[in-house]
Amino acid sequence: MKNFIYIIIALLTFSSCENMLEEEVYDTRTVEDIYATPESANAVVLGVLKSLGSYNYYSAQMHQVLGFHSGLTGRRTGANSAKPLAQMKVTPSTAWIDKTYDGMFESVASANFVISTTDSVPDNDIAKNARGVALFARAVSYFNLVRMYGGVPMILEPILSEEESHVPRASKEVVYDQIEKDLNEAWGFLYEDQPLSVMPSKWAAKAFLAKLYLRKASESNASADWTKARDYAVEVITSNKYSLVPNYKDLFDLSKEFSTESIFELAYATVPDGGCAFPNIKGPHLTTEGAAFGSWGRVIVLRAAYDRMLAAVGGVEDERMKLGALTNWNRTNGTIAISYPVKKGTKIDEKATSYLFYPGINKWNDPGSLNRNTAGNNFIISRFAEMYLIAAEAENELNPLSQTAIDYLNEVRERSRNSGNTGLPIDYTTADFTSQDELRDAIMDERLVELVGELHTWFDVRRRGVDYLAKVFNEHNANLDFIKSAEGQDIYGKGIFKSANDFYFPTDAASVERNLLLPIPSTVIQSNNAIGVEDQNPGY
Repeated sequence: MKNFIYIIIALLTFSSCENMLEEEVYDTRTVEDIYATPESANAVVLGVLKSLGSYNYYSAQMHQVLGFHSGLTGRRTGANSAKPLAQMKVTPSTAWIDKTYDGMFESVASANFVISTTDSVPDNDIAKNARGVALFARAVSYFNLVRMYGGVPMILEPILSEEESHVPRASKEVVYDQIEKDLNEAWGFLYEDQPLSVMPSKWAAKAFLAKLYLRKASESNASADWTKARDYAVEVITSNKYSLVPNYKDLFDLSKEFSTESIFELAYATVPDGGCAFPNIKGPHLTTEGAAFGSWGRVIVLRAAYDRMLAAVGGVEDERMKLGALTNWNRTNGTIAISYPVKKGTKIDEKATSYLFYPGINKWNDPGSLNRNTAGNNFIISRFAEMYLIAAEAENELNPLSQTAIDYLNEVRERSRNSGNTGLPIDYTTADFTSQDELRDAIMDERLVELVGELHTWFDVRRRGVDYLAKVFNEHNANLDFIKSAEGQDIYGKGIFKSANDFYFPTDAASVERNLLLPIPSTVIQSNNAIGVEDQNPGY
C-alpha cells in the first residue's frame, strides 16, 4: 500500500508581506462571512500568495533546482545529494526536486480552497477578486509544474479523501489548456487596480498569457501561437499600467519595491517567520553587501554564459552584468574576491586573495537579514521588461528582421545605457542582422543578460528544444579548463584554470532530450497509485 498524504487546508494570514503584517487573524466563520468584507477576504487570499512564497517554492528550493540545473547557471556548493542537478545527471531521487514539486502542489491546494468556496457565495466584487487571485496563483503553479515536469495530475478541487488523492498525469496539452482557462477567468475577476500591491491585478493575468503562448509557440512554431504571444505582450505594453524603471539596479533595491516595472511580485519581510532564502542562495559567496554573515553563493553564472552575456553588451560589462554576473566583491573575511574572466593570480589589489571560479549573482541584498533564511527582499515573478522581450521574439518569428521587433529589443537596451553603462552599443538597426536566426539569438542573449537569476534561464534554454539545449551544453563543455587524455593526464583547453565544480554535460541526443524536463520524483510515484514507473518522463 502506498503512502497516503492528506492535505488539510487552513486559513492563513500573509505574515511574510510587509503590507499585511498587521492583518487581523480570523477564527471560525462561515464561507459567506469570509468574502463579506475586503479585510476577511484578504486574510484568506493572502494565504494563497503565502503558499507561492514558501521555502519549498519561491523562497528557496525552486531557485536551487533551476539554478543548479540551468546549463547557463550552475552550482558552486550545496548539498552533495543535489550535485546531480549540476552534472545534468538527475534521477527521480535527486535532492530537492520532490520538495519543489510538493511546494507547487501545496500552492495549488491552497488556491483550490478559495476557488471552491467562492463557488457558493453571493456574487460580489470582493468574492470575484478573491477567486481571480486564486485562479491566477493556480495558473502560475501549473505553468511552473508543466514546464519543469511535463504533464502532471490536474487537481482542481480540494482533496477530501484518500481515494481522491490518487490522480493520474494529464497530458501537457491538457495542463496548458487549464492554465489558459484559469488566466482568462482571472482576467475577468481581478481588479484592474488592486488596493494591496502584493495582489496580482488583471494585467498580471494578461502578462502570463503572453508567457504561456511564448512557451507554446516555442514548441509548436505555429504562427497562431506566436501571434497570441506577441499580441498579449503588446496589450500589456500599451496598457499604460507599467513602465521601465529608469535605473536597472533600482529593481532590486529593498527601499524601492513594487516599482512601476513590477507586474507581479512576492513580498517578504525580515522577520523570523516571514523572510526568504533566495538572496543568500544566489548572493556572491560571503559578500559583505548581503547579510552580516555573508551569502552562501550556491548558484553561480557559468563561464560560457558569462562570455555570451559580455558579447551581447558589446564587450564591456553593463549595469545588468554588474548585478547578474559580478566578477569581484568584498568578502566578510576582509579579502576581495575575484573570478572569471580574470586569470587566477592576477594582481588587482593587495586584498584580492580570494579566487572564486565563477561570477556571482548580486541582485538581492538585505544587510538586516536575521539569518540566511530570513532576507526581506521581494521577488518579482513577472516584470515589464520581459513583455518587450516577448514581443520582440514573437514579432521576429512572424515578420523576420522587422524593425518593430528590433524596436522592442532596443527599449530594454536603452534602459541599460541610461543606467550608467558606457559600453553597450547604440540601438540596433536592421543592418546589424543578416538573418532571422541572428536576431533570434540576440533576443535570447538579451533575455539572459536582463533576466539572469530571476528563474527564466532554465525555461529559456529548454523551450527552444533539443538543438538549442545541445548548443548550450556544447558551449559550456568547450569552455571548461581541462579534459582527461586516454592516459589520464590533464589536457588544458579553452579554460583558464582547474575547478572542482566544473562538470562536463552529457551531449548525446538521449541525455540532452532527457534534460529538457526533470523526472517525476520517486516520492510521487510511491505515494500516488495512479502514477507508475511506466509514466516516468523519457530517459529516467
